[in-house]
Formats: sequence, C-alpha cells, structure tokens
Amino acid sequence: MQNLQKRLSRLEATARPKRRQRVCSFTLQGPNGLSEADAVAFLRECGHEVRDEDFNIIRTLVGADSRRPVDLPLKDLTHEYP
Repeated sequence: MQNLQKRLSRLEATARPKRRQRVCSFTLQGPNGLSEADAVAFLRECGHEVRDEDFNIIRTLVGADSRRPVDLPLKDLTHEYP
C-alpha cells in the first residue's frame, strides 16, 4: 500500500502543471482571414507580451459591407476593448 501511495504521488506531481496559465485577452482590427501567427506577430510589435504558454484570446474585428467582410487596416484595440 505504501508503494502504491508513492507511485500515485509521483503521477500526480507529473500530471499537475508546474505553474498556472495566465489568460490574456487582446483585441485588434484587421483584414478578414488574418492568421493567428500574423495576429500574434502584430501584437508583439505593438509591445504586448504574448507568451505561447499562456491561454491567449485574440479577437479580430473586421468591417462589413452588404453582409460581406471588408478588410480593415491593422490597429491594436486592446486598450479600447479590454
């Protein structure tokens, strides 16, 4: 029984994440179909710390005309829409 408890403790230690993930939310406007990699690169250029180990929520706002998406220029809106 003691051996089982040691094994369970080791399994729990390896399964548990070492540190907590941060949840980060970003908002930008940009062209329709902007890839995630391009959005992350743009946010990093704007000075945001976008880390791969965090849970990042990136909202991309696009324009619309007659129910069709319209490409907008890249603009960081994170501080306007937190």
